[in-house]
Amino acid sequence: MAEFELIKEGAFDRDDALKRRNERVASFARPYREFAKNYQATGPLLAAVNVALSLGRPLLLTGEPGSGKTLAAWWIADRLQLTDHVHEFNVKSDSRARDICYEFDAVSWYRKSQLAKDLNGAEVPKDEFLRPGPLGKAFGWRGAPPKLPSVVLIDEIDKAPRDFPNDLLLELDQMRFTIQEIDKPIICPADVRPIIVITSNAERRLPDPFLRRCVIHRIELDISVSKRILTARLKEFDVPNAELIEAAATFWVDLGLKPLARKPTIDEFWRWLALATRHGGKPAAAIVAALKIPSEATRELPFIDTLFSSPADLKAATGGA
Repeated sequence: MAEFELIKEGAFDRDDALKRRNERVASFARPYREFAKNYQATGPLLAAVNVALSLGRPLLLTGEPGSGKTLAAWWIADRLQLTDHVHEFNVKSDSRARDICYEFDAVSWYRKSQLAKDLNGAEVPKDEFLRPGPLGKAFGWRGAPPKLPSVVLIDEIDKAPRDFPNDLLLELDQMRFTIQEIDKPIICPADVRPIIVITSNAERRLPDPFLRRCVIHRIELDISVSKRILTARLKEFDVPNAELIEAAATFWVDLGLKPLARKPTIDEFWRWLALATRHGGKPAAAIVAALKIPSEATRELPFIDTLFSSPADLKAATGGA
């Protein structure tokens, strides 16, 4: 474990610790566009993607957190060589549907209008205070006409206010919107219709009029998919041990049968496994043996408690008394 430790009790070399920390972070904290290259799409997901592309409809991806919904959008962009044409909109509890199309800086406009009124009574046009949102950029508004379609990612739409999905029906169906402040219609050129990917953690039900305009797919991670994910990710860390991957995939899938407060996501799990095998101070054979035996031995796995919210959860997961 000494090799793993960056911060230690007593004196230690800060510069060496930060150097080793940066080396590790460079492997784990990479942008989506890099992780997308080894994304493992299932057959049903691939079919849903091709249907959505063919129909020009938004692809709505659901599934457990960490199942790869957001990364799927980047994988689509990677496969179509469009990673430089991805526009993201991260939905928040106060998001408005208009924000996906454009933004209007009403406060700055009002201040400048008041100043102009006091000076000479001139009217300040609103146009200079308008900025394109992700959909506006994909349409080519306020920029060079697009030569290629963009991928527009609307992430975690279930966080949005209740009316948010229904306020996007025209925009997503007809690919047009109106800038209300200047009464200007913006229409997307037909040959660069954007590829819309929407994700949802299903925290609340989305309205039927919105759902019927989407191609819907739920990402499911069975043991075969889990093996593919672990194989692809651990290969990046020079951990090609087939027996380790088999034991780890079985262990992770079986966690779904345990009375856990929260099952670790596959993303959390492969990161833990990569860290444990590279810096955990135990040989791969010892980790394999522990993963195969859901008992007190499993509790000795390096850093395993970081995957569970409490010792009680860990005990329940590993079958401990």
